[in-house]
Amino acid sequence: MYQYQESVKQLASKLRYHKSVAIISHVRPDADAIGSQIGMALWLKNFGTDVLCHNDDPIPANINWLTDIFPVQDLSDTDLDFCEAFLFVDGNSPQRFGKHEAFFRKTRKPCYVIDHHPEPEKEFFLDMVSIPQAGSTAELVYYLFQTTFPDWINAQVATALYAGIMTDTGSFRFDSVGAHTHLVVSDLIRRGGLNVAKIHERVYDTFTENQLRLTARALGQISFDTKTCLATMFITEEDLTDTGCTQEDIEGLINYPLAMKEAKIAILFSERKNKVKLSFRSKSDFDVNTLARFFEGGGHQKAAGGWHPGPIEEAIEDVSTKVKELLKN
Repeated sequence: MYQYQESVKQLASKLRYHKSVAIISHVRPDADAIGSQIGMALWLKNFGTDVLCHNDDPIPANINWLTDIFPVQDLSDTDLDFCEAFLFVDGNSPQRFGKHEAFFRKTRKPCYVIDHHPEPEKEFFLDMVSIPQAGSTAELVYYLFQTTFPDWINAQVATALYAGIMTDTGSFRFDSVGAHTHLVVSDLIRRGGLNVAKIHERVYDTFTENQLRLTARALGQISFDTKTCLATMFITEEDLTDTGCTQEDIEGLINYPLAMKEAKIAILFSERKNKVKLSFRSKSDFDVNTLARFFEGGGHQKAAGGWHPGPIEEAIEDVSTKVKELLKN
């Protein structure tokens, strides 16, 4: 915690004096993005700040209940321009935040960021909390509360931040988890009086029959390369149509190939109209963030994403070949 104190205090000292702030989370949001966004909104509201929360995309059904705490809307340039400043959460470049990139790059209003992804676009932000070693952005938002007004951590704040930390650490099983992580969640549980089993259930135990049918089909499309220890899974648009699912229902499927005992790297290929979405995971020293940068993407060492122009057969071949090249080097 102590290594983060100065950066979060500095960011807090600037944010608190703006009369209105728009908080923006990255496209295709997850619980860390939304939980962090809501946590920051509640912190600012204590100062009487007018706060707007924006996201380009619909909030996934399994975390949409978080917006009952504070609304997250798809806002226009005009709506956003009402605010004095912009705070970006869980992303380190304006291109990660969707359709308003050009607006954000043109504005002369101050832009801030709180995030845990590597290699931020430093010149874009007036001030930043950028700690890649943190397991989640929600953890960094917790430190902001803890170093300023810890008594402001109530049930709503604790719920939003716990959901973000839980999901971005893989339910506390990733390498980024340490004793400090458990100290953070212990404090959130104590201050918020949280029922953590209920939060886990609301996030993870939400499968529909159609989603289970999609999962069954996807499991039949897993391949494994014993030489590279690469496990791949693919999902086509036809798979979605046949099972009555949407792109949103793909979330989390990458964990199945990664769960193979012998697998060290896992990749999920999913068709998206005229391109292929790539989801990368690693449970070895292999850096999937480096891999993702060859395919219009990025992320973390153990979790990243990217894009391929397709078709899906070529995507699988090209990415698998690049994995072999990187392993050889």
